[in-house]
Amino acid sequence: MKPVSLITLLLFLGGVAWALTRSEPSVRIIQSGYYSVMRPFLSGGSAMETKIRSFDDELEHSRVLKAELDIAEAELVRMRMEIAQLKDLEQENVQMRAALNFQKRTSFSVTAAKIIRRKPSNWWETAHIDRGKDHGIRAQLPVIAAEGLVGKVDRPNSDSSTVILLTDEACQVSAKVLGNGVAQEVGILSGQRAQNGENPMLRLKYLSRETNVKPGQLVVSTGRGKLFPKDVALGTVISIERGSINAEALVKPAVDFATVHTVFVLTNPSESDSTK
Repeated sequence: MKPVSLITLLLFLGGVAWALTRSEPSVRIIQSGYYSVMRPFLSGGSAMETKIRSFDDELEHSRVLKAELDIAEAELVRMRMEIAQLKDLEQENVQMRAALNFQKRTSFSVTAAKIIRRKPSNWWETAHIDRGKDHGIRAQLPVIAAEGLVGKVDRPNSDSSTVILLTDEACQVSAKVLGNGVAQEVGILSGQRAQNGENPMLRLKYLSRETNVKPGQLVVSTGRGKLFPKDVALGTVISIERGSINAEALVKPAVDFATVHTVFVLTNPSESDSTK
């Protein structure tokens, strides 16, 4: 033991022994002096203990609040997912009702089909439907929706078919612009190469350079070529671009190709066309 520590211990023991040999009044005086000296330290220690307990209580309360917050956030995520699913179901129901109404009122001979697969890399070019040769589907038959032309059958299999969409550059339709005075503008409508985004656009080519076609006018099929029936909605003019020889119109499709899922294959388009 170090000399300083030894001296301190001996002094403490001597002080205790001296205090014990004093008379009772003297001991009380010594105790009173001791408590007077130690009271601030004892009070400070009690206050510190109270603060520590209060901090522990607050920490435990924070843990409870965090657990409750985690539960509330999980419930919010679940509710948002349910709302999104309900919106999808509502949109699907709206499209189904429109499709059923269209099937009832149309003069076309149609076979209803659902789009079952689309590749993310070229979703605006092709789609696969759940009807094929076993359902009377053959190549080059027009495919339409309640809003307008969707495309044409490309390769039918036994129970499914590939459809070339109107937004594909390979799908070309003879089209005319309505509401353009006495003379109707006629051109070739097709999709555009390498489109991106959720709203692919169409191009109406070979319009006259002096055309007075304006944004907002409707574009429909002419029926020329006998592939697509006439007067099927194709889209709406968005803008006009004039070149040195002819003009082109940017056209927004009548069909929302990002959301469409119910379509109709015209099984006898020439017969339907002759009834008009």
